[in-house]
Amino acid sequence: MKVAHRLYLTVVPALLGVLAVAALAYWGQYARAVPHLLVVVAAVTAVGTLVLAMINARYVAQRVERLAGGDSTAAGGVSLRGVASAVAPGHIATQTDELDTIERVVDRLSHAVAEAESDRAAGARAVEERARDYARMLSIVADNAAKRLEDVRLPLHILLENRFGDLNENQEEMLGAARAAAEATDADLVALRQIAELDLGTRTLRRDRIKPTDMIRALLPTLQATAEKAGVILHTDLDPLVPAIRGDQPQLQDSLATILGDALAASASGTTVDLKLETRDGNACVTLAGAGEARPNIRTALAGRVIAASGGSVQRVDGVLTATLPGSGSVTR
Repeated sequence: MKVAHRLYLTVVPALLGVLAVAALAYWGQYARAVPHLLVVVAAVTAVGTLVLAMINARYVAQRVERLAGGDSTAAGGVSLRGVASAVAPGHIATQTDELDTIERVVDRLSHAVAEAESDRAAGARAVEERARDYARMLSIVADNAAKRLEDVRLPLHILLENRFGDLNENQEEMLGAARAAAEATDADLVALRQIAELDLGTRTLRRDRIKPTDMIRALLPTLQATAEKAGVILHTDLDPLVPAIRGDQPQLQDSLATILGDALAASASGTTVDLKLETRDGNACVTLAGAGEARPNIRTALAGRVIAASGGSVQRVDGVLTATLPGSGSVTR
């Protein structure tokens, strides 16, 4: 049975009520037993109920038809003959209505959403696994390159430290530059391997109890020297009431020294840079305002990864570099 037929069947009691009132008015008038006002009120009420029921039934039937993808005009023009045929024996069991259509559509959409969610989860797992594969390959390449680089560093060291013959000034300068380049490359490879280990979760971080104020104060001489070398005026404002945090103190301290030092070194000469330590939402925040933006390098990348692996973050917004250190107990590894 269609929903439209079901709704129009709700009009039948009101129709019977109208007929009953008409009969009551007839026999009541004949017997002079029913007050005329009561008959009028009952008739108006029954007719009003019939009209409202018809309007509501037509509206709901049209909306359901439209939702089911059918012809709303057909739903509004259902006749009593259609209603009678709809309630015929065996008709209800064999004919599907709009709700069945809507239910099938909803089922298809539910299955589509479930499949899409499954595909998305599978895609996320594939991306994560691929990232881990890249990290493993990166670690292997860094290890192999470091071992091969050692074969270059050792001969250079022997040639410079143990004189097997006279070297002119140019030869010594070239060997010295080669050794410096090899040392720098080795440092980059070590940082690259550490990044891969952090991504793979094979590098563990300690959970030291750290006082951020003491840690920043320990960095101030180095940062001040960097600022003076760059011609920068460094102002500091350290809140002594910043609560203690949990993390790997040597690695966090080295990471902050790298990030803050590179920003100071990239600042324009004569500028004033403000270094501030404060508490935000229970976390210790180190901000550096007015500093330059250092070029990305593997050391700053490693420093950011260490802070992120400790539960913090590093971001630069509107020229302000902010390093958020993890609150107590928030270390993720």
